[in-house]
Amino acid sequence: MWRQFIVTTVCAAAVFTVASCSGRDTNSDPLTSAPPTTANETSRQALPYGDAPKVQTPLPESIFSGDPCADSLTADQIMKTLGKPVDTKRADEPSIGPGCDWQNTATTGHVIMAYATKLPGGLSAIYKNVKPNALKWEPLTVQGFPAVAYVSPSGGSPDKFCQVSIGATDNTTIEISGFLSLNSQGKKDPCDAAKSTADLVMTSLRAKAGV
Repeated sequence: MWRQFIVTTVCAAAVFTVASCSGRDTNSDPLTSAPPTTANETSRQALPYGDAPKVQTPLPESIFSGDPCADSLTADQIMKTLGKPVDTKRADEPSIGPGCDWQNTATTGHVIMAYATKLPGGLSAIYKNVKPNALKWEPLTVQGFPAVAYVSPSGGSPDKFCQVSIGATDNTTIEISGFLSLNSQGKKDPCDAAKSTADLVMTSLRAKAGV
C-alpha cells in the first residue's frame, strides 16, 4: 500500500501524468489543473525551468548503482531516524527508479527513499507541476544541493507526511518520503523529520561519490 502511495505522489510531482506512472485516470487526480507534460516535451526544454534552481555541482551517476538500502542509510542512521525494530526492504519502481523502504514495526514510523532516475525533468518538473497547488512548499538546500520539502494534494496529510526532493542533477532527484509514527503525529513537523533524513541520506551518498 505504501509503495503505491509513493508511486502516486512522486509521479504526480514529475513530468508524467499519474496515469502514465500507475495507470490511474488523471481526471480524478487533484493535480490535473496542470497540463500534462510528456517525456518528449521535457527533452526539448532546457534545464532548469519552472523557476527551479540549477544543480551547480551534480552528483555522479555512479551513486545510483548498487543497493539503495545499503548505500543511502547506514545502520546507525536508520537507528537515529526510526529507532528499532525496523523492517528494511527494496522498493524499486519501474516508473521511478531504485528505492528502499524502512518501517519501524512497533511505532509505524516510516521512510521511503528513491532515486528518481526514470522521471525526466528533475526539480524543474516538480516546481512546474507541484508548486502551484502544493499544500506546503519549502525550498531549501541539503548539504549544498537544491531541494524542496512539500506536501501535494495527492500526497498524505500535512500533519503526518512530507516529501523532500533533492536535485542530484538537473534531470534527476533523490526522493525522501517521511511518515511520522502514530505517537509523533500532532507533536512533530513531518517535514522537519523528512529533512533530517534527507541530510543523512546525502551524507551517505556524498561519501559514496567521494565529494
